[in-house]
Amino acid sequence: METDADMKPPCLFRQSDDDKTGKTTRDLTHLPGDVFLLIMSHLSPQDSILCRRVSRAWLAAFTSDQICRNFMRWHFPRCREMRNLPDFPKQPQWAQIFPRVAQRYYHLRGAKPRLIEKIDVVQETKQKGPHRAVEPWNRQLRFDKHKAEFQYRDPTWCVDDGVLVYQENVSGRYVAYDLETRYRFSIPFDGADKTVRRLRLAFGLLIFEWCEREPYHQLNDRETVHRHFATAFDVQRPSSRSSSPQASIVRSVSSPSSWSITFRSEWRIHFLGLPLNNHDRFFSAHTATHYALYLWQPNRSPWGEEDPLEQLTVWDISFPSAYRPSLDPSGANRPDPDLAPVVVRRFTWRELEFLGLRQRHTPSLREILLDERNVYVHDEDHRWLVGQHSSLSPPRHHHVRCTGVPFVGLGPRWLDECCADGDVHMSFCPRAGSVTARVGGARRPFGFDGTWPGRAPCWRHEDFPYLTVSDVVDPRAGIRVVARQCFMMEALSAFVLPKISVESGEDEEGKEQEEPPEVRFPDGMWAELMGKGRICGDERWVVGEDREGKVTVVRF
Repeated sequence: METDADMKPPCLFRQSDDDKTGKTTRDLTHLPGDVFLLIMSHLSPQDSILCRRVSRAWLAAFTSDQICRNFMRWHFPRCREMRNLPDFPKQPQWAQIFPRVAQRYYHLRGAKPRLIEKIDVVQETKQKGPHRAVEPWNRQLRFDKHKAEFQYRDPTWCVDDGVLVYQENVSGRYVAYDLETRYRFSIPFDGADKTVRRLRLAFGLLIFEWCEREPYHQLNDRETVHRHFATAFDVQRPSSRSSSPQASIVRSVSSPSSWSITFRSEWRIHFLGLPLNNHDRFFSAHTATHYALYLWQPNRSPWGEEDPLEQLTVWDISFPSAYRPSLDPSGANRPDPDLAPVVVRRFTWRELEFLGLRQRHTPSLREILLDERNVYVHDEDHRWLVGQHSSLSPPRHHHVRCTGVPFVGLGPRWLDECCADGDVHMSFCPRAGSVTARVGGARRPFGFDGTWPGRAPCWRHEDFPYLTVSDVVDPRAGIRVVARQCFMMEALSAFVLPKISVESGEDEEGKEQEEPPEVRFPDGMWAELMGKGRICGDERWVVGEDREGKVTVVRF
């Protein structure tokens, strides 16, 4: 927000005499209330705040709760403060809220960070250590002599709903950082003698996927396997309700100023274990009640079978359980299956083959997602892919597909696919390219939110040949932060850089636009945020990782 001392407030009125009554209107604040509000509706948020400097009378008028609430309703109807109005414990102080929100949107709509914060976190190591990410597919983009990443490795941190989870580099403890209050508190996860493969926070549930550092079994003459587990914690605000359908029976210590961390359950994600290598891979997703894992392993059969082993499993994790299988190798104390995470659906390679989901030696799976009853598999292929796992018959351009399969009850398979058709000079996805489709604005294809997991990820090729590497979508606020990269940068132009930009579903009046404006961040922000090819956040901030391995929090 502009705060220059020499900036003058706008002149909103002229002193005039009423020739009928003979009275003189000496100040804008003396006007009737409805006329005053009518004039105020034409002011920008910045001008509304600058008007507080004119006089004591103007300060009183422009800081009244009624006028400030009207400013919020006129300019920022979709901001989180307005959306969360029923949750306020008492009458909000609109005179204090409005300047903060105006400042935030001034920086957000201008793609001008107000503050950049750096956090030192523990990074991945190839040797035995606290983190070893699951290998992505061996696929890269190549055009002529130029290469670019297609899929990035998982970061060693995660963030959701304003909470950043990471391992501190100095103390080695796992902490949750409340980005709003800037309060840090410990997570009751003991990382000693554990290697974390992936951590993920969503739907108020934090899941660590990890393995023991010491091998458990000799797989063959050259390989050993490590037992792999998933440990889940409920993460909730002090005044919020638990995300688990049942109240957990094991709770961590919490204080009024901290979030509540609740151990929910732990389960084994593979019956034997997985090697720590560059060949065995698994993809996972979870909601507040279910967890899904797709497993892909090279076939080590001594009988000459070549097709990799594939399996998709879904667990019901809604019921909390104090049982930890990692502490009970023999399974002697295993509880009743109804009192622990239980497998509700298992898709073998035969079922995956029938559903068109088997990946074989040229996998195209990008990610799996879940909702209350279905698991969705997102596939992605590109004409410029090279590498061990690239397709032998690449598509014409960039092809994306989503296949949805119910894991509760019976039902038909859902299939949605799209390709960025055309040529290298003019090629666009017919269903993407607008923030309204991605954040749930006025023009939503098929009548659902663009963040629904059943849609093919058309957002990836919405500006082909640019590829959207990652984006932050706040659908309720109508805000989207987009990171795009062009793989033909030298071929298209002598100076075409990756771009990080902001798209808004509203104009300055708070009205939805057909084609929202796109405002680009400074070029240096790519190196500050896209070190791992992922950005997260909402209308208040964007979180990424720089090229030195530090987490970057860009605050608006």
